Amino acid sequence: MSLCRSVARLEYPAGSFIRSVSRSPPLHRAALVFRVKREQRRFLTVKHDPSLSYVPDAGVIVDKIRRYIPTANVGALHQQFYGLFRVLGEEGKDKPRDPPLKEEEIHDAISVLAVSGRHHDLDMVVKILVDLPMLCGAEVGVKVYNVILRGLITNGNPQTIFNWLMNMPQKPNNMTPTLLQWHMFLEWCAESGLVGMIHQSISKMHRSGRRPTIKTFEILFNALFDTGAPIKKIYDALDVMENTSLTYDKNFAKLLYGGFVKLGLADRAQEVRDNYWKRFSKRSRTTDPQMIEWTESIEREAENKGIVAAVTLCKSLQKDGFKLVPHTLTLLIRRTHRLEHLRYAEAELDIKASIIQWAILISNAVRIGDLTSALSIYEESKSAGIIPGAPLVHPLVNALCTTSSTLDDAAIDRALELYKDLAEAAPITQSKPEPQPPGQRHSSGPDANLYNILFRAFGASKNVKKYFPIAFSLLEDMEARKIELNNPMAVSSLAIVVMRCASSFDDALKAYKQVCKRPNAPPLDAKGYQAILHTLTQLSFGEHEKLPSVWHYFEVVKDMQKAAVEITAPVYTILLRHLALLSGELPPEDRDTLAASVRRAHDHLTLDPSFTPDTVLWNQLMDSYQRVGLFAEAYRVWETLFITGRFNQASVAIIIDACGFANAWPMAAQVCLKLTKLGFKFNLRTWNTWIECMCRVGKLDDALKVVCLEMGKDQPNIAPDVNTVRVLLSFAARTNQQDEVMDRIKRYLPQLWHTLPTELDGYFIKERATIVDPK
Repeated sequence: MSLCRSVARLEYPAGSFIRSVSRSPPLHRAALVFRVKREQRRFLTVKHDPSLSYVPDAGVIVDKIRRYIPTANVGALHQQFYGLFRVLGEEGKDKPRDPPLKEEEIHDAISVLAVSGRHHDLDMVVKILVDLPMLCGAEVGVKVYNVILRGLITNGNPQTIFNWLMNMPQKPNNMTPTLLQWHMFLEWCAESGLVGMIHQSISKMHRSGRRPTIKTFEILFNALFDTGAPIKKIYDALDVMENTSLTYDKNFAKLLYGGFVKLGLADRAQEVRDNYWKRFSKRSRTTDPQMIEWTESIEREAENKGIVAAVTLCKSLQKDGFKLVPHTLTLLIRRTHRLEHLRYAEAELDIKASIIQWAILISNAVRIGDLTSALSIYEESKSAGIIPGAPLVHPLVNALCTTSSTLDDAAIDRALELYKDLAEAAPITQSKPEPQPPGQRHSSGPDANLYNILFRAFGASKNVKKYFPIAFSLLEDMEARKIELNNPMAVSSLAIVVMRCASSFDDALKAYKQVCKRPNAPPLDAKGYQAILHTLTQLSFGEHEKLPSVWHYFEVVKDMQKAAVEITAPVYTILLRHLALLSGELPPEDRDTLAASVRRAHDHLTLDPSFTPDTVLWNQLMDSYQRVGLFAEAYRVWETLFITGRFNQASVAIIIDACGFANAWPMAAQVCLKLTKLGFKFNLRTWNTWIECMCRVGKLDDALKVVCLEMGKDQPNIAPDVNTVRVLLSFAARTNQQDEVMDRIKRYLPQLWHTLPTELDGYFIKERATIVDPK
């Protein structure tokens, strides 16, 4: 990379760190770090070359997009699409034009972005989907989502693919992922040996609006058998299957039997087949082929052509013997959240909706993120005479308490009103702890999961003392209803409420222990302990106890060890990250205490024989040290990472940032020189950190040269972006050089200049004028 050439031209060796970080190295020596090539000296004096000017024309941008797609130049595609959005937006709606790109070209561009798969790449995909009709004249549908899914699978990050599928209902056109799309993902997981991801995905995919089928579970069980999974994993998968509404399938029974034989467990094969029969054989299901065909065609018609066409089909099928039943309404509205669709189907078919159909509408509205409509539908259901039940209330409470953009008192109070409706509809005197029917996700009244959600909301509230008595009132309701506090997260949530109402760290620790020792309370798991630890870092008690108590923190860690809960990186990063954040909020006189806390956390980490830190944790420790002003310690952590070869892009960015804040330019140069010898290439974030480091040590002009002439020159997917410009402007503002910086960006990076927003961090970029080549 071009940075390598610049750093390699150092005229002096960067010495080891021996001076106090409070003393800046002599800047006259640092100025010799970069030598400007003879041809680059024209940077400051050359006359403007019109051939470098960028003409903001949609046709030019489209041609560049077409050229960049085959090369998979992601950075360039970002710039060109931003430019295209700007040009088309400036033309306005009063100037209609033909779509500039073909649908196939958009699909190819989206595929390139999806294969790259970074967060901002997928953000760009969503932007393209929003403007898809304007860009290529096509509507957002299954076809383009298939393109995205195939690209994400090529990228190979299973969590990214899973998140994309789960969030599809909230993306453009509110698409529910198809069963085929889920199966594409799950089959890829099976081929990749990711059986755990298959299990997790199937257990949660219903939240995306698509329920698993027998075929879905065939993928899971075949993967289990192919990987030689232990018997417990197979029975765990059957537990997940039992929570669905699936019925007995003789072919699936054969698959189970054959799978156990394949594992060399022929003596257990009949046992598992009998277990499957016992769990699923009593579930009723129509076996009439004609009825199955009719119901599938109605549901397909509703999903593909809409409610009116599906209702028309129902009326037509009546002539052939199809009988309308309440379940018919479920088939019609399974994919919609619009109340008028339910009203229309009720009126046309003369069928009154039950709580099942109302619950489907509410769940679908919540799924696409329309909580206002979901609450309105709930109120309409009560007006229609529907008695509040868990299927109606549960998704609303969950959305209010866990997915609202801001968890304020209003959201929690509304959730409590819903709980009250449910509790009154199922009085305690009538509440009996009966086994839940197979496949049913909610009890008729409040259940343990609902209480858990409320407890978590109380613990997260800014006004926790308001909800402290309410929490214990709900706990009494649980005991009266004979509902056990059987979820580790419910225990930790209740403990958090009590801890946040304590008056000291000692009281908070006692409160946590008392709640966790309640009779019949399940032991905390890793997530529960991590929630407790996170709460401890947030507590503050007056002037004498305003910083996190490292001693109390590691008392909880000791409890984890006694309970045989595995100690993992988050146990340490939770504390270190919070100490790093506090460094920017506390006055200078508290810095020494904060620095001592980071050192003590490091001591605990070093002395823990049960745990080996990973790179992410070492990075966090290095960042925490540099933020509390301990540059020497941060640099020692970096040297450990470098010597062991365990560093990554984030490690490099952190140490360069630390050098900048410590005004230790020779150390930054030494870091980069060593990296160049290894052939290490910066990603965009690290490049921007390097630019910021140069600016921070007073080398704005050199930083500007690097941005305009060197940055990413031999890296196809790396180019300066809006964040690069933002860094330059932030330092240029200190010497009123913003106009000079923007003139250089406009001259040497015209395409980037054209894609910049009109206003950037308070600096208004002058109106762009089209410059025509005089030739």
